[in-house]
Amino acid sequence: MRMQEPEQSKPSGQEWQSDQEYGEYRGEYTERYEGEQQQKIYPQEERRLESRAFWIIAIILSSIGFFPAVVGIVGSAIVLKYANGQQALLAGGVMGLVSSIIVMLVCVAIFVIAVVALAIRTGRVRRRMGARV
Repeated sequence: MRMQEPEQSKPSGQEWQSDQEYGEYRGEYTERYEGEQQQKIYPQEERRLESRAFWIIAIILSSIGFFPAVVGIVGSAIVLKYANGQQALLAGGVMGLVSSIIVMLVCVAIFVIAVVALAIRTGRVRRRMGARV
């Protein structure tokens, strides 16, 4: 029975040779892999910025949505005040009032969640920065 020799691994890239300076080999190594290292580091920063931008946009939009909800509540109250027993106006006023209250509660909930999420992330970043110093 004939024994097979184990496959030798193919050298990847350039290997250090005895007549080559270590610094020269090391310089080529760092140049080659520097781009890969930057790609590994910066996506995290990019994700953090995207996350912060998302929560800031959520805060702004929920703040903007809060005011039309208040206007809807006031408008529905005015309609209910002057309905004078007309069923269509009463039904419309009640539906407008309920929907405006629900929209206002959703806007407040989104605002609070976004503020808390930003505060938690900011606290984590500050703790990490403090630990490094």
